[in-house]
Amino acid sequence: MPLVLHPGYMTSGSNPVLSNWQFLCQHVMRNLKRWKFMWRNYANNLQVIALMLLLAGCAVQGTKHGSEPAQLLPAELADAPAAVQHDYRAALKQMEQNNDTAAASQFEDFVVRHPGYPGAYVNLAIIYDRQNRTEEALWLLQQAIDADPDSVYALNRLGLIKRRQGEFSKAEAAWLKATQADPQYAYAWYNLGVLYDLYLQDLPAALDHYQRYQQLSAAADQDLMVNRWITDLERRIGTPAQAAQVREVP
Repeated sequence: MPLVLHPGYMTSGSNPVLSNWQFLCQHVMRNLKRWKFMWRNYANNLQVIALMLLLAGCAVQGTKHGSEPAQLLPAELADAPAAVQHDYRAALKQMEQNNDTAAASQFEDFVVRHPGYPGAYVNLAIIYDRQNRTEEALWLLQQAIDADPDSVYALNRLGLIKRRQGEFSKAEAAWLKATQADPQYAYAWYNLGVLYDLYLQDLPAALDHYQRYQQLSAAADQDLMVNRWITDLERRIGTPAQAAQVREVP
């Protein structure tokens, strides 16, 4: 299954972030209203590109966001022969140790000898994506989806790549399909919230999806940053009663 391979802060592509980026993101999130004000005021300026990248990068940092934590053995392999499980674990071990060259080689061999296991395709796609082999990563994700159309892990990773490429409608479609395949899969709800908030400027939809993400998280695991985003969106959108009053004003 898709992995977060670094214990520190990550981007949506699971690349380790420079140490000073962590502090910049902390500043951005502590002053989110100011940064969103800058977003609105520079909307017709090329600086919006840099702001979008900064906000998006900060929005998906941390192992809780965007992609799911490591799973030693996907459910799809639970009943697989012992040799298949052994080969998968061996490749996964290399991946967990950030040895991409060895991991890629072993997963490449795995998908040839044991085709039809979506998790292996997704993990290999993650490695290829980190190596800037994006088209090959997309091909692998499609193989995973062909093997299991409801693979939320493949759909989630597909959405992350498509969002990065600026293909927002395709990212949205992938994440919506993931929520339909498994309504309890929190990462798709989170990523849709980010997409609607920062990229599509659909604030009511962003609020709905952030709230759903928080509902799926245990009380102890709820994200305080997302709570702040929810509060900010509620303030900007207004309560339903307030919205009705605004519409009634001629």
